[in-house]
Amino acid sequence: MHIVTRKHLSDAARKYRDALKELTIWAGIAESARWRNFNEVRAIFPDADAVDGYVIFNIRHNRYRLITVIHYAKDRPRTTDGHIYIRSVLKHTDYNDHSKWDPFAHE
Repeated sequence: MHIVTRKHLSDAARKYRDALKELTIWAGIAESARWRNFNEVRAIFPDADAVDGYVIFNIRHNRYRLITVIHYAKDRPRTTDGHIYIRSVLKHTDYNDHSKWDPFAHE
């Protein structure tokens, strides 16, 4: 999978230093994957959730939520590796405010 908005991930790692290690591990796993559907994501990250077109990952034992949009890999009509767009990394307490999930939607 190709992480398109890696800068947002880097910004979150600087902001939430205690999440740096787990965000780095998550990125390494995600980049080496070729997910074709949400079930394949759940096979690697059992706590991942699909909510309103987003895929949510728990970071630091639920302290943070990594909000993504995934365009899954395809084999037809042409082969693609898939893309992951980082939308937000939120503290668990901010997760309930859905308006914070995608501040980059209008970039």
